[in-house]
Amino acid sequence: MVTIQEARTLLEQFFAAHPPAVSGELYIAPEWYEDASDYLPVWGAREFLVEGREAFARWDNRVIFINKETGEVHEGLRNLHAKKVRAMTPVAAPAG
Repeated sequence: MVTIQEARTLLEQFFAAHPPAVSGELYIAPEWYEDASDYLPVWGAREFLVEGREAFARWDNRVIFINKETGEVHEGLRNLHAKKVRAMTPVAAPAG
C-alpha cells in the first residue's frame, strides 16, 4: 500500500519527467482527496492556489490520480471522472 507521503514523492517524480504547463510556480497543495483506490492531488500555480491570483488559474480538464496499491501515476480528464472525483474525501498530504 502506497502512503500519501510516498504518493507525493511519486507525483514530484512524475512532474520532473513530465513538467505540467502552468503559468507561475508549480505548487502541490497540502490538501488532497482520496477514495479506496486512488489519491487525487491538488496542484497548479502557487500564485493561484496560495495567493488567489485568478490570472494563474488552471483552465484545463486534467486530473492526476496516484493508485494506492501500485503507485502508478495516471492522468485523466476531469469530466470523464466527475463522479469519482465528487465522491472522493479530503485528506491532508505532507507539504514539500
